[in-house]
Amino acid sequence: MNRYALFCGTYNLMMGGVKDFQESAETLEEAKKKAAQIAKEELFKYWVQIFDKQTDQFTTYSIVDGQLKERGDE
Repeated sequence: MNRYALFCGTYNLMMGGVKDFQESAETLEEAKKKAAQIAKEELFKYWVQIFDKQTDQFTTYSIVDGQLKERGDE
């Protein structure tokens, strides 16, 4: 598995774990492109999260009208 893991889901609340895992990417740029693709193509997905396995940092996005909107601290 590559450094950046992408998770996404159909519910507003993230369930976590393997069932929300979508794919992985080697670079952050690639992960963001894949996340944008998920936002455009997956009609029943409501959020995407990019997790950096090396630093344990993550960014969570809401999907609004096929676009990613970064969530603030929740």
